[in-house]
Amino acid sequence: MSIDVSRVFGAQDQRDKIDQRFNDPASRRFLQHAAGADLAAMAAQVRGGYDINTAGRDGVTPAMAYVSYFRPVRPEVLTQMIALGADITRPMSNNMSLLNGLARVPDPGVLSALLAAGVSPDTRLPAIGETFLSVAIREGNTELALGLLKAGADPELASRDHHTPLQTAADLGNWVVAAALIQAGAKAPPGDDELSRLAHALASRAPAAETPQGQAHAAVNRWLAQQRPALRP
Repeated sequence: MSIDVSRVFGAQDQRDKIDQRFNDPASRRFLQHAAGADLAAMAAQVRGGYDINTAGRDGVTPAMAYVSYFRPVRPEVLTQMIALGADITRPMSNNMSLLNGLARVPDPGVLSALLAAGVSPDTRLPAIGETFLSVAIREGNTELALGLLKAGADPELASRDHHTPLQTAADLGNWVVAAALIQAGAKAPPGDDELSRLAHALASRAPAAETPQGQAHAAVNRWLAQQRPALRP
């Protein structure tokens, strides 16, 4: 079993770039173990003092390099890296982290690997203050967002700018996720302005009624009417 991250991190094996990213032999050796899925050797090297968050050029860590350059990406290797202490929220020089990239991967194996390694569904990305759920919604990764909700993600956990997952889904017109958030316990946004904003989004982003998005749009519309009967989208 492998994880398909090609559409996000590149379609081909590019492990030749490792030498460009890491000058230290220890990181190169660790990634050789990862390439061979030698979990015992990876663990032994970390127990022997290797820092799994060693930063190469541009702040790239071994976990980032593995997901970016090696094909296929094996979930057991990713799980092992996280279990050994790989920081998936550590930002690179561009403030993007491994979790930002993984939020774009349309493969349920990614979430399974993260959960198996003990990653919380409510993980927050410190560089920009967004939650993993919000990032998944913003990236248009509906399956990941739904998976995070099933795994227990807080449907109301806002980003540092106080933007809620429901607001993000509505702003993007992702009514399947918006309906799932409501079903998971998301409440009406506080204040008439926020209700009006949601009503405006419903009116301006109406998908075809017979589609899953259209059916979810109708469900959110009904829910909004129950929150404030006098308000009509």
